[in-house]
Amino acid sequence: MTGAFSEVSALTSRLHELVSEHPDFEVLGAPTLDGYCFRYLPNGLVERQDPQVQALLDHINEEIVTAVQREDLSLVRPTRVDGRVAMRMLIESDSVLLEEIDTLFEAIARWGQKLKTEFIRRDTTPDMEVHQCLNESHSSSTEVSAI
Repeated sequence: MTGAFSEVSALTSRLHELVSEHPDFEVLGAPTLDGYCFRYLPNGLVERQDPQVQALLDHINEEIVTAVQREDLSLVRPTRVDGRVAMRMLIESDSVLLEEIDTLFEAIARWGQKLKTEFIRRDTTPDMEVHQCLNESHSSSTEVSAI
């Protein structure tokens, strides 16, 4: 049992590392046996606390979960933390591989970027256009910059 716990702990620690190092994600607590919670929070929208932006972020986080579940990456579930939609990952089995954690996080980051771009373009206000330009000028660790 100790070996299985150790493997699950290593996998959760790996996810924590990926989330912590990515500029577009927010850690919502230390990894625990009850799961690991995090939120897609694109760089540039971190400071925006107005209800319209927060509702958009909630919607994007829900859509990310739906999109990755359609890809059969079902380790992630939607949850709420302090009233905001977030993602919760519970690794219950030692049969999950480190590569699966990396693949899952890459899919989450990819969907986050895609959905952010789609929703911001669709719901753009003059104030949000400035944030969109700022966001598009930053590349994340999962993107390749042509600069």
